[in-house]
Amino acid sequence: MYTIEQVNKNIGKNVKLLRIAKELTQEQLAEAVGLERKSITAIETGRTFISCESLINFSNFFNVEPAFFFKQNFIEHTSKEMDLQKKITSMTAGRNEKELKKIYNILIASID
Repeated sequence: MYTIEQVNKNIGKNVKLLRIAKELTQEQLAEAVGLERKSITAIETGRTFISCESLINFSNFFNVEPAFFFKQNFIEHTSKEMDLQKKITSMTAGRNEKELKKIYNILIASID
C-alpha cells in the first residue's frame, strides 16, 4: 500500500536524480520547465505533488516517459543491488569529482 507522501518523495528523488545527472541547479531546472526554484525544492523534497502539466514538462525536458518519475530507486530494493553499489563505490575510490560526475552520467544514461 502506498501513501501520497511516499509517491511525492519518490517523484522528488527521481527529479533530483535527473537534475544532478544533467549538472543543473534548481534555478536552471525551474527556468527550463516554467516553475519557480522554490517549487523545484518542494518537489525534490516530496513536500508537494506535481501537476500533470509539470510532469509532462519534466518528461519532455529530461526525455523520459512520465512513468519514470513514479519508479522506485533501483538501488534501494535488493541486497544484490546493494552489493553492486558497494562494488561501484570501491571501484570509484580515489577518483576526483569531475571523473565521478562522468561515471555517474554514464550510469544514468545506461539506465534509460
